[in-house]
Amino acid sequence: MDWAAAAYRARRQIGARARTFPQDRSLALIDAMAAHGTMTPARMQQHGTADVVATVLGHVTTAIHGRGHVPAVNGWYRRDGADTIIHPGFAIAWAAARACEAPPAAGAGR
Repeated sequence: MDWAAAAYRARRQIGARARTFPQDRSLALIDAMAAHGTMTPARMQQHGTADVVATVLGHVTTAIHGRGHVPAVNGWYRRDGADTIIHPGFAIAWAAARACEAPPAAGAGR
């Protein structure tokens, strides 16, 4: 899996068009996942309701793996009980891609 290309596609998917949830909140969730590696449901819901989290994860999944479920092998994240664990390769690629972005304008994505 080319995780750099996957991170690029995911970032483009999140910013592609107006979404139900603000872009900055979506990015913050994926940023947190990349930074922490493992996220509990409570930590994920600091970024929005269960519906918000599921929608954001779905957008990223579609960008990386196409429509459907995250593959059991080499998926960008996996579940371990109730926790969500991001693939380390994707986490590194995501953090690197985000580090190259200019800081957002005040109030952008709201």
